[in-house]
Amino acid sequence: MILLFLCKLSLCWGFFALLYSLFLRGETFFRANRAYLLGTVALGILLSFELDWLPQIPAPAPSIFVLPTFTIGLQQVETAARSWVLSDYMWLMYGLGAGFMLLRFCWALLRLVRMAVRGKAEVLPDGCLLLRSPATALPYSFFKWIFLPPDFQLDGAEASDDRAAMLIHERAHARGWHSADVVLLELLCIVFWFHPLVHWYRRALRNVHEYLADAEASRRINLKQYGLLLIRQSQPGMPVALVHHFFQSPLKQRFIMLTKKASAPARTLKYGLLLPILLAFVFLFRHAPVIAQNIDSNLQRVHTLESNNWIEIDTMVVFDSETYKETTWVTHKDLSPFQEKSTGRQVYQICEQMPTFPGGDEALMAFLASNVKYPPTGRTNKEEGMVIMRFVVAADGTVRSIGEKPGTAHMSAVFIEESKRVLANMPKWIPGR
Repeated sequence: MILLFLCKLSLCWGFFALLYSLFLRGETFFRANRAYLLGTVALGILLSFELDWLPQIPAPAPSIFVLPTFTIGLQQVETAARSWVLSDYMWLMYGLGAGFMLLRFCWALLRLVRMAVRGKAEVLPDGCLLLRSPATALPYSFFKWIFLPPDFQLDGAEASDDRAAMLIHERAHARGWHSADVVLLELLCIVFWFHPLVHWYRRALRNVHEYLADAEASRRINLKQYGLLLIRQSQPGMPVALVHHFFQSPLKQRFIMLTKKASAPARTLKYGLLLPILLAFVFLFRHAPVIAQNIDSNLQRVHTLESNNWIEIDTMVVFDSETYKETTWVTHKDLSPFQEKSTGRQVYQICEQMPTFPGGDEALMAFLASNVKYPPTGRTNKEEGMVIMRFVVAADGTVRSIGEKPGTAHMSAVFIEESKRVLANMPKWIPGR
C-alpha cells in the first residue's frame, strides 16, 4: 500500500512539476505561480490516497480461503521475536532520515527564537520587528521578524538607500507570509525526506518568494541601483534554515526576473488552459483503473466464467427469409451463482480476489510472531498441539466471527483463547472483491 501511494505521489508531483517548468516558470505572474506550487503539492498528496467511493457488495456466503500454517513453540517464539524482516530495516532507515530532518528543523527554529530573545528589538510601523543580533551575519526574515547585524552599515553615499532596499525586500517577505510556505514545505521534507520532488518544490517556492520580494523592492528603488546592491553583497555566508536571506541564490535567475519585461496580460490564458489539463489529469488518474477494467471486463469475465465452469456456450442460427442467408451467432450464457437481495443488486457467492493481510503473507507471519504469546500454563505443563481457527473478513476489512474449527475442541482452552485474542487484535484486512 505504501509503495502504491509513493508511486502515485511521484506520478502526480512529476506531472505538475513538468507543467510548471514548461509553461509557468518563465512568467512574471509570481503570485499565480506561488498558488500553483502550493496547490499542486497538496493536490498530489490528496490524489495519492486510496479513496474508495464505490459501495462494496457484501457476500451472503463468504468464500473459504486457507491461510498458511503458523507453527509456534517455546523456541520458535523467542526466535521469531528476535528476527527482523526487510520492511523493518526500511522503516528503520526512514525513521533515521525523518528524525534527522526533524532535529534540523527544531534546531533552526530554536536558533531563531534564541536570537529573537537576545536581540535588540525595534518595532516598525507595519508591525514587523527589527532584531539586531550579534549572531546574525546576513539580513534575513522569519514571519514578522527581520534579523540584522548590530553594526549593519554599508560604505558609500548610497548606504541609506541600500538599507531601505533591504528592509523593503524583507518586509515584503513578512507581509506576504512567505515563511508559512517555507514551514509547510519543511514539514513535508521531514515526512518525504527521501523524495527528490518535495525538495524541488521547496526550491521552486523559495525562488518565487525572492522574485516577489525583488519586484516589490525594485518598484520603490531604482532598478539599476538595486541590481548593483545584489552584486556588491553577493557574498557567501552560513545559511539559516527556515528564513529568507536577502542575498539568497540563485542570483543569476533573480537578475533575469528583475530585468525581464512583465508578461503580457494575455499570457494569463496559460493558467486558464492549464486548468482543464489538470482537471483531465485528475479525472483520468482517479478513474484509470475503472476505465481499464471496463474496457477489458467482457473478455476477462468470459475467461473467469469458463475457468469456473459457470458459462454455457451455445450456437444460434438466424435465417433471413429475404436474402436466404444464414447468420451464425456464438452466445455465452452466464451461469454464475448469485442471489437477489432486497436492494435488487446481484451478490456473487464466489470471491475472485481473496482478502489479503496488509503486506501479504510475510507481514501476516511477522504479526503472528510478534503477537502470539505461549500461555504460561501451557509452558508449565509442556502442552502442544494444533489449533485450527477460522474467521470472516467483512466487506470493510474487519475480522469477525472468530472461532475454532470443529474437531479442535479437545485442545486446551488456553491455546484457543490465545488464538482468539490474537485474531481479534488483527488490523483491517484488504477485503475481497
